[in-house]
Amino acid sequence: MANFEGTIQEFHHFLGPRIRNAINNFTRNHRKNLNGICEECGFEKELHSAHIHGSDRRTIIENVLSNFNNNGIIRCDIELVEKKILEAHLPIEKCFKFLCHSCHLAYDSEVGNLTSSKIKNISSQSEEFEKISRIKLWASRPHQDNHKMISAFLYIENNGEVSLSDFKKLCTNKAEFPQFFVPTFDGHYPSMKTDRGNSHGKVFYDQNGIVSIWPQVREEIKKHFK
Repeated sequence: MANFEGTIQEFHHFLGPRIRNAINNFTRNHRKNLNGICEECGFEKELHSAHIHGSDRRTIIENVLSNFNNNGIIRCDIELVEKKILEAHLPIEKCFKFLCHSCHLAYDSEVGNLTSSKIKNISSQSEEFEKISRIKLWASRPHQDNHKMISAFLYIENNGEVSLSDFKKLCTNKAEFPQFFVPTFDGHYPSMKTDRGNSHGKVFYDQNGIVSIWPQVREEIKKHFK
């Protein structure tokens, strides 16, 4: 039995990634049952689990933690509080929208005010990948930092969402994960978020501290990364 004792902020810092992954796994079956059909635009695409505004993850977590708060200090059994946080996300349909990337961005940026024109604008911004052919080359070069970063992302994603902090931690931990070690992560990551200039090419994007791979790029990665 593992216990936590600390402030709410410390809970978010130390246990936030664990809770985020647990929630992602919790919603996985529901996403699969939708067969990739976005609840907003109706197109078949990779789906994201988007918390409905007013029922965001942090608010739900802190509502649960209020039952364990004693003068600003949270004292709880970690497995018990994780179970209660997951239960607080039920029914799933009341807490989540299952949206494609474009609709998710529009929903988060406009507080739920989705319009077809906004979705179209976001989609058009994401569809141009001038350097996507590099994915095949990187896949054949496991020693290259771009290969290591994509592999590191996929490694973390096997267990749930990929936070930027976890992504950087893995790529800079040479002692335990030399196969993912990228000494210049802070320079490479921004260069893999854009096609501009001499950048490596657009692969990743992030929102609210969560890193994702663009759907078009993911299809290339599936073809070439084994």
